[in-house]
Amino acid sequence: MSQSQGDVSLSSFARAFARTILNDLVARSLVLEDALRTRLRDNPSTPDPNSVPLSATLDATYRGVPEASAMSDEEIASRIASGEDPFATDLHGRPHRRMSTPPLREMSMALRLLALTPTQEAFEGICAPGVVTTLVIPQRRDREVGWRALQEMLHAVRKASASWGISMSWPETPVYGGEASERNQARKTAEFGEAVELAVSKGAPVWALAAHADDMPEIGRLVSQATWHLPPLTREMIVEMLRVTHSVTGELAEDAVLARLPADNALAGLHPALLDHAMAADTTLRVADRLSGIAARANVQPGLTLDDIALPAPLRSRLERLLADISAWRSGSLRWSEVSGSLFLSGPPGNGKTLLASALAGSARIPLITTSYADCQRHGHQGDFLRALSDKVTEAMSRAPAVLLIDELDSFLVRSNLTQNSSYNIGVVNGLLEHLSRLNDAPGVLIVGAANNRHLIDPAILRPGRFDQHYEIGPPDQAGIIRILSGSLNGPDRFDLAGHARQLSGCSGATIAAMIRDAKARARQDGRPLEDRHLAVAIAEIAPERSDEDLWRIAIHEAGHVVVSWRLTGDIPTRVRITPEGGEVHDTPRKIATAETARMRIAALLAGRAAEHVMLDGPSSGAADDLAQATRIAFDLRHGWGLDGGSLLSVPPALIGRMLPGTELGDALDRILAEEAEFAERVVRENRDLIENLATTLVRMREIERDEITALFRDHHPAITLTSRLN
Repeated sequence: MSQSQGDVSLSSFARAFARTILNDLVARSLVLEDALRTRLRDNPSTPDPNSVPLSATLDATYRGVPEASAMSDEEIASRIASGEDPFATDLHGRPHRRMSTPPLREMSMALRLLALTPTQEAFEGICAPGVVTTLVIPQRRDREVGWRALQEMLHAVRKASASWGISMSWPETPVYGGEASERNQARKTAEFGEAVELAVSKGAPVWALAAHADDMPEIGRLVSQATWHLPPLTREMIVEMLRVTHSVTGELAEDAVLARLPADNALAGLHPALLDHAMAADTTLRVADRLSGIAARANVQPGLTLDDIALPAPLRSRLERLLADISAWRSGSLRWSEVSGSLFLSGPPGNGKTLLASALAGSARIPLITTSYADCQRHGHQGDFLRALSDKVTEAMSRAPAVLLIDELDSFLVRSNLTQNSSYNIGVVNGLLEHLSRLNDAPGVLIVGAANNRHLIDPAILRPGRFDQHYEIGPPDQAGIIRILSGSLNGPDRFDLAGHARQLSGCSGATIAAMIRDAKARARQDGRPLEDRHLAVAIAEIAPERSDEDLWRIAIHEAGHVVVSWRLTGDIPTRVRITPEGGEVHDTPRKIATAETARMRIAALLAGRAAEHVMLDGPSSGAADDLAQATRIAFDLRHGWGLDGGSLLSVPPALIGRMLPGTELGDALDRILAEEAEFAERVVRENRDLIENLATTLVRMREIERDEITALFRDHHPAITLTSRLN
């Protein structure tokens, strides 16, 4: 059985049983402090913590009368506003005995364990002889703290069990964790396996603390009755701790304390030392205030939401479904295994991949944990790299629900590529794959991967089950640019947003944001409110207006690509636009190529150059990238796919040598390119009017979407096929 849930609350049994345990922990702590003071005074008499009654050692054991019982509502509110808790203080002035070192670790572990055992029967179940329970605690720090706290906690649990009539055997508690390097990982794994084997052989109950369920050795898995993901500390648990550490009466201003405490996901990531610091405050309310201040400074709650960024409609719809699924899982109405909680984002830099991860976390109101290839690499050699990656993964798992962003996935290169760093790359890719498998089973962790160049990534990383949904995020369209400008400008109606968006077409979101900052700086320098002219000057710096001649050449070039591709395949691109760098066509080439479709693709790539040659005074340097892509497809046609030339020998480009004119390979590829260039020119001549119409619209609008292109082509039909070149 495996148990993991989004919202673990204390049942009435767990809460009552916890108070008995926590009281005994506090009593034992006070006795031990007395013993220390006695030894310091050279007095040989040392109290036995188990022989001293609780009431004799803890003066404030729920025997006081709350001061609030004799106060009006106004007086209570006034005291609470000042940070005092009249429910926790005694009406007759009996003082609360404070500890210098309260057993917070033991309290926390007991409460988290009891959150998993909502009934007495469930608790007795994990304490029965022969029962093996796996407690999954991803964070190494938490496992170490839990291990150190168990001994003292178990004394209190056993004593409380006796008073409750619960039969409890002393459990064996192997722990898997500590600082494991690449060199001693195998040794630690073996030691954990031996410890579990020995514990199982004794027939006692076993509590095995592990980083992941798969860390349990085979013998442990065969006999394990339950696998539990130990829940993090919650607000409710803090209240129960305060009830025994800061109250004479066993009561406290619970509503006021809960109102001041940070959210559960903020507490989940809290370092134990910070909890110690907060609990040192002198009242329940001041403890809550300290915890709230720590959470605010840690900035665990992203303020950005999906409403603050411009997203393509399909991606926005997908993210909204994901948010709905997270909400359903947190409410207990949906199992995590039914949530598709992984997303891969690709595209050029500066278009909001990292921003989207932050906005997703903000909309879900959960923490964002980030890491990247460079962040892990800066820690040192491969072992340090993998440890840094592991720490981020376990942090996300321990703070779930959370978003984990893994950036720069395109640095995890294809493992089959032969380089001098191959062994290093294979190690880090294998390490990432292992963690992605762990994360796939981790309830509440949303994984977002990001990269600029997806084709560089080892394909095993991107398969379904590791990253289920893939989206390419490019520069915003003009509607998105208008949304960005509107959200950043006061009184957006005062500005020519549509005109500015046309000029900014093709710019990244980061470039637009930088332009807005520049415009505002210019306005401050003028000592005036931001005006349209400030925007115009700032835009001209990053996207200067082109001459009419250049605009027409770019439009003819891109229209040539669109029309020839459509005439050959019937496909219409999602978008064509003029950008500050030139022009671009957003299409989706077919993944499976035949000899015919590969040649069609080459012809479409050379169509921009052909359109300039036929309709202007000749081609320009703007076709350089087209020629490079066409040459690569021609090479693949002959030596990658075996579709032309009669040879089935597959030769990688790195081993083929230089494809210069005059060489056999160079001449063969040049013949293919020349044939398709001639064919593209023929199609251009036959569709000159259509290309001119599309180019005219493109110059005017700077950006045309698929629906608008379809409307322009309404009275035409894609009828040309490759075989028609023979006629």
